[in-house]
Amino acid sequence: MDGLNTSAKTIKYTNQRMEILKFLREFNGHPTVDDVYEGVKCKLSRISKATVYNNLRFLAEKELIKEVNTKGVSRFEANLVTHHHIICLECGDIKDYESEELTEYSLNVASKIDGFKIESTDTNFYGYCNKCRRKQNG
Repeated sequence: MDGLNTSAKTIKYTNQRMEILKFLREFNGHPTVDDVYEGVKCKLSRISKATVYNNLRFLAEKELIKEVNTKGVSRFEANLVTHHHIICLECGDIKDYESEELTEYSLNVASKIDGFKIESTDTNFYGYCNKCRRKQNG
């Protein structure tokens, strides 16, 4: 596969991009740049962390993956289905949360913003996961 037509732009699929996409599709969660680097360097021993970072940014810009930021750390995911996130304020763990009702409600509310055409929505819920709450409670 030499490229994919997305938004009228052809994307060249390099070996690095293919391995990064494969890793993200198989990873259960929202890995950091370091996680992706560690995951792909087994197959691409000469890849640098900068190459991984640049390819992640490129793929996110082309909307082939999503970037989620939490606690100042970029995390990435291949799940492009509309969903929301539940993020722990203590450990930074991120879980996907799918709710058609929440998505429809958000789009309905956002559609009432004058002078702005909403294309999509996502919501982040912040709190404490069970593991961190147990730690807090002793």
